[in-house]
Amino acid sequence: MLGKVGISLQRRAISASLALAKPRSSMLGHRSTRSSCAAVRFKSSSRPPNDAHQYDMKAPELDAGFANVYQVDPNQINVTEILTTGFRLNNGQAIYGPLFIVNNTPFVLKIPPPMPSKTGIIHPLQKLDPQALRVLNVVKPKPELLVVGGGANISQLSAEAKNYLTSIGLQVELANTKNASSTFNTLAQEGRNVALLAIPSGVCI
Repeated sequence: MLGKVGISLQRRAISASLALAKPRSSMLGHRSTRSSCAAVRFKSSSRPPNDAHQYDMKAPELDAGFANVYQVDPNQINVTEILTTGFRLNNGQAIYGPLFIVNNTPFVLKIPPPMPSKTGIIHPLQKLDPQALRVLNVVKPKPELLVVGGGANISQLSAEAKNYLTSIGLQVELANTKNASSTFNTLAQEGRNVALLAIPSGVCI
């Protein structure tokens, strides 16, 4: 039989072996859980520690590449093809001649074609009558921006048209027709109320 000293030593040895057998995570307790969560949290100090609005690392859509963050209206009119004499829209409609899109409605704008003069060829936009743009101040809501495509190149508007657009507080962005159409499509998909006035790309002056 073991004496009291032997029993005491035996109990200490058992206790020590049990302590060594414990897994490290149980010894760390809650600290281990917090350190593993920190790997998937944002490192911004502005986020509270219990913020629930974090990425779900198991969400399948995260493996699907980039997603369009805009809710695109399927009825939104876009320019899908630029022709030398007109345009093709995403609704299947073909517009021949100058295109005017206001509040998601396409029009054929009546602008005189390029005209010869003593100093050269006059660009259609330089003969633009402000009366053709009156709809911009009538429609509700009024567009915040008019993107103007000058054909193969950039062209200035007539002084009368420029003054009218300034008087109604409408911003104007000038570009060639290819870039103007692309800008219009992008802004419209973002939900911006933007209008497009574009000359066919075959006009090269």
